Amino acid sequence: MSRAKVLSVFRSLHRARKKVFQVAKLKINDEFKKHTQETDAEKIKELITIAEDSEKLLRKTVVQGKAREDGTYEIKITEDTYLEKNTLFDEHAKLPVRGRKKKCSDSPDT
Repeated sequence: MSRAKVLSVFRSLHRARKKVFQVAKLKINDEFKKHTQETDAEKIKELITIAEDSEKLLRKTVVQGKAREDGTYEIKITEDTYLEKNTLFDEHAKLPVRGRKKKCSDSPDT
């Protein structure tokens, strides 16, 4: 694997980390430093795949929330954040009541 590809994925992962949260910086650096002497092409390819997958996961699924004084939260959502289609909850909706399955302990002693 080329050094350019390794450096490219390193920078890309840090860009995703910057968008998402600051604390991961040391962990990313430690993981890359741990493998600086790696020479096995297959292992390097595997590590690059892990880094690329981590970058996508960070960028698309992790959001930061910050508590406000009024008890609500401010959430930072970027254009990369994956958003599910949400259905608004109707607090007055009639929800079905599901019966509880009987346990052995529920039966009367004979």
